[in-house]
Amino acid sequence: MSQLVNFLPWRRRRRQRIARLWAVTFTSTVFLLVAGSIVWRVSVAADLRQASIWRQSDENVLAALVAGEKPLLLRQQRWQQAQARAQRRQQTRDWQPMLSALAENLPQEAWLTQLRWQQGRLELSGLARVFAALNDLETMLRAIPGFHLQPSGTMVRDAQGRWQFHYQLSKEPLRAP
Repeated sequence: MSQLVNFLPWRRRRRQRIARLWAVTFTSTVFLLVAGSIVWRVSVAADLRQASIWRQSDENVLAALVAGEKPLLLRQQRWQQAQARAQRRQQTRDWQPMLSALAENLPQEAWLTQLRWQQGRLELSGLARVFAALNDLETMLRAIPGFHLQPSGTMVRDAQGRWQFHYQLSKEPLRAP
């Protein structure tokens, strides 16, 4: 006769193993989800903290730049003013040779009463004792480099017998070398 085999304990053990497998799978899945969400929250919090630090750092740098901007602007303004003064001084120094030549070559019988520079024109007014001095003066004015004598010079005799003159010299445009 054959022996009877009872499969019930085997089935029960198999069911228990499968139930344990599913319980471990479910538990590990839940554990991984919880751990992943914790890691994600920690990483988001770290990113927010880092963004806050960056924003604070940027605000500090911007505040430092704004605070340092005013002295730099004042320094730049002073530098530009100094450059403008230096340029005006240089322009004044550039007139010195022409005015010195004008003074040295002015005829003995003529003297200047007024010099005026306006919009690229030099206007000379003065008096001369004799008419021949006006001819010498006009010749000398034509010889001044960088200026062109305008033909509209006027000469009038005053009550004391002196010749009043008025000449205009226009600045010649600079020529490129």
